[in-house]
Amino acid sequence: MAMRNLSSLFAFVLLMAVAPSPARACTSDADCDDSNVCNGAEYCQAGICYNRAPLVCDDADPCTVNSCDPQLGCQYTPSANGCMLGGLKLKLGIRDTHRVSLQTGSTLVSGAFPQAGGPNDPVLHGASIRLFSTVSGTEFDGTYGMPSSHWTYIGDLSGKYAYQYKDLVGANGPIRIAIFRNGKASKLQGSGDAFNFILHANPQPVQIVLRFGGLNDCLAFGATQFKFEADTALRALHAPPPATCP
Repeated sequence: MAMRNLSSLFAFVLLMAVAPSPARACTSDADCDDSNVCNGAEYCQAGICYNRAPLVCDDADPCTVNSCDPQLGCQYTPSANGCMLGGLKLKLGIRDTHRVSLQTGSTLVSGAFPQAGGPNDPVLHGASIRLFSTVSGTEFDGTYGMPSSHWTYIGDLSGKYAYQYKDLVGANGPIRIAIFRNGKASKLQGSGDAFNFILHANPQPVQIVLRFGGLNDCLAFGATQFKFEADTALRALHAPPPATCP
């Protein structure tokens, strides 16, 4: 009997520890309003204030910064420096030579995808990739060009199309092949000691800027899912879009 009472007392104390704070009393919805639309509309029910679901601010546009203003609600501000993309896979290797393999997510959409015939079209103006890390002991920063002479269109320019870069012998730098698709996973591969990255220590986050004319598409592979071998290789998976472009 004493053990049962002790268990009941313990359960009561635990319940008190995890129970929410007492709700505010009210007689109308106005009594519950906290002047913050971001945390959900407040309403009065049976003399107690409740919150509806908070706002989820995501316009699915990689080129805007999503935020919530307590008075105005969701705000979608154009990113000052570029578009933020998710990444599926990054491989950096240093064995016989330097090797890079990048696969983006399906976030290369809207303003993040360069339009054919425009100022950011790589077939007309070329492109580049910047690869860098600021981690102490393994800093590196390199930008590698992909001249317009090696770009072609794939598909119908009036409908679905993609861009392909091909320089299999590395005549114009270490990037050998790249395919960028609107709204689909895109990839880039390169090899050669023109790459300047080092892997003495884990370089994450590894930051990447794909530049098409005046358009920057940014990725950052941090310590989400990865395997690292010092001075040999880094394999990183499923990187969410970075908060900002560097």
